[in-house]
Amino acid sequence: MARLLAYTWFTLVVSLTGFLGDTTPILKLRGVLVRWCFRRSGRNLQIASGVRICFTTRMSVGKDVYIAPGCWIQAAGGVELGDQVMLGPYTVLATNNHTRVDGSYRFGGGAAAPIVLGRGSWTGAHVVITAGVRVGDGAAIAAGAVVTGDVPDGVVVGGVPARPISAPADIRA
Repeated sequence: MARLLAYTWFTLVVSLTGFLGDTTPILKLRGVLVRWCFRRSGRNLQIASGVRICFTTRMSVGKDVYIAPGCWIQAAGGVELGDQVMLGPYTVLATNNHTRVDGSYRFGGGAAAPIVLGRGSWTGAHVVITAGVRVGDGAAIAAGAVVTGDVPDGVVVGGVPARPISAPADIRA
């Protein structure tokens, strides 16, 4: 019952405040109004319009996190966003993969695994991160990438499937 209430409240808040735009005060207001929906939530959570999160009660959010417009997060397997994580527009985090039964994926159950984004990591627009992936601290995912494996700390990845673009030494602070 608590999960349903949290999901309903989250959806209601994002829907009813969508017309207000995405100015910083509105982003912060949404974050304050939905903080209780998560397993854990740090201060200064900012949520843009059009965000959808399923299974909010299985998601932990650090401090100073920004979730951009249109992000879709399916947290059945658990999601952890570290401090200062920034999700770009239309990022997809999918913690559940379909399984096949009798040659069809239609009625196969889900195979869930958590997704973890480390402190200060960032996703560009239209990134997809699949079940069981850990993105390291300070890592960046280029726009349009599909991440199917772990990303080390400080590495920039891009492409389908995502591959390293630059090593930690190449990144300027």
